[in-house]
Amino acid sequence: MLYLKDVLPFIITYKFLLDNPSSESIQENNLHNDIVYLNVSYNGRAVKFGEKMYMWWSYIHKVYPYALMGARIDDDAFVCVPQIFQRLNSLKSGTLYYGWRHGKKKQIDRNNRIDDMFLVLGMDLISLISKKTYCGESKCKNKDELIETEYGGTSMAEWLSVYNDNINFVHFVGDNDRIVQLGAYYNDSYRKYLKPDFVTTN
Repeated sequence: MLYLKDVLPFIITYKFLLDNPSSESIQENNLHNDIVYLNVSYNGRAVKFGEKMYMWWSYIHKVYPYALMGARIDDDAFVCVPQIFQRLNSLKSGTLYYGWRHGKKKQIDRNNRIDDMFLVLGMDLISLISKKTYCGESKCKNKDELIETEYGGTSMAEWLSVYNDNINFVHFVGDNDRIVQLGAYYNDSYRKYLKPDFVTTN
């Protein structure tokens, strides 16, 4: 990332997110200062990912209040750095909701959302979310609280669905032609996208 700093249109800060500290990660962080401990209620895989999402956006809002955008990316994702940041530069918006899209409707819901494997939010949305209360349940007493679906992407979709009445407020951009998500359709993706010059092609 450092050798690309003169090429990229943004100043970038990145952190590695962990549930809670361990002696090994504390030693690592003392060297590089690039870990954020979310200090969440539940640890492990596929447990309360919404809480982890909420804690991350709240951290960005508090520590980087003048940031243009924030993002989260899975540790098994590979980013073509110059290309993705040129693309984000062309889309930059305080209400950007960007990544690999599920569904085709304009409304945001659990079936029409950005996947949390690579998710970018504009700072206006980060601010709105971080100022709300996370309740940690699938149904909350207060309709303005942020529910938990156990997954980050669907939790996020539920939180943003409150803006569906103003359909043009959230800048909802799926970029599936530029983003490859492997898994059940690995062979199709491999044939269509993963060519020898994949990273060097715009």
